[in-house]
Amino acid sequence: MAAGTRQILTRYGIAITATTGLMIWQSGDAVRAGLDRNGLVVFWLVSVTAGWLQMIVIARGVRASFGTDRWPGWVLLLVSAFLGAVPLSFEIRWMVEALLAPAGGLPPPWVTYLNVSVINVVFSLVQYGLIERWPLTHQSDDPDPPQEPGTDTRPVIGRLRRRPDGVQGVIRYMQMQDHYLHVHTDQGDGLILARMSDAVADLKGLDGQQVHKSWWVAQAAIEEITYKNRKRTILLKDGTQVPVGRSFEPALRAVGWF
Repeated sequence: MAAGTRQILTRYGIAITATTGLMIWQSGDAVRAGLDRNGLVVFWLVSVTAGWLQMIVIARGVRASFGTDRWPGWVLLLVSAFLGAVPLSFEIRWMVEALLAPAGGLPPPWVTYLNVSVINVVFSLVQYGLIERWPLTHQSDDPDPPQEPGTDTRPVIGRLRRRPDGVQGVIRYMQMQDHYLHVHTDQGDGLILARMSDAVADLKGLDGQQVHKSWWVAQAAIEEITYKNRKRTILLKDGTQVPVGRSFEPALRAVGWF
């Protein structure tokens, strides 16, 4: 498992544990009265874990619909929070009714939605700060320092302001995978939560071009460029096939790639 993937899973684990503890601490008297200590832990651990997993799926749909290059991450997370509160409200009402059966009944659905929305917003801010922007000020032990423009056209990973921890070398290609940027170098690869547009801006003027909304390729990594069925495909030296977006063809033609 890549170092970047392990770090992301670790951060989600910390987030789930922390928010579970917070919800147990903040549990109302009605919940404490209906469940013993072990039941309380299980109730909130299952609820929070299911909520996180569901919100990850919802967030992917929001990012795919809105576009990660057009909106900042915190906006997409808040939209996901309010949309995700709809199914979560019904699920929580069902769980409370099934496990606790409160004598006074449940509050109106809109009250449940507001409560769940507030919790979702808090969780989303935790996700943004703990997972997507951790550390808030990026620090790296990458030995490749940023270079002055014009001194070296190789796209060394040190030119990226946000880059996978522990990954070194010269970038061969980058691919967007949902809201993660998968960076491949001649010495390894790793994931980082970043936007393609930001990475492309960091590498401007270097040996490479964005060839698709989800791909950036270094010229030195190209084996050949083919044209078949009115579609261009870049074959890289490691065997990876990269599609060329039609909107990017004029810029690639202008720099002499084909």
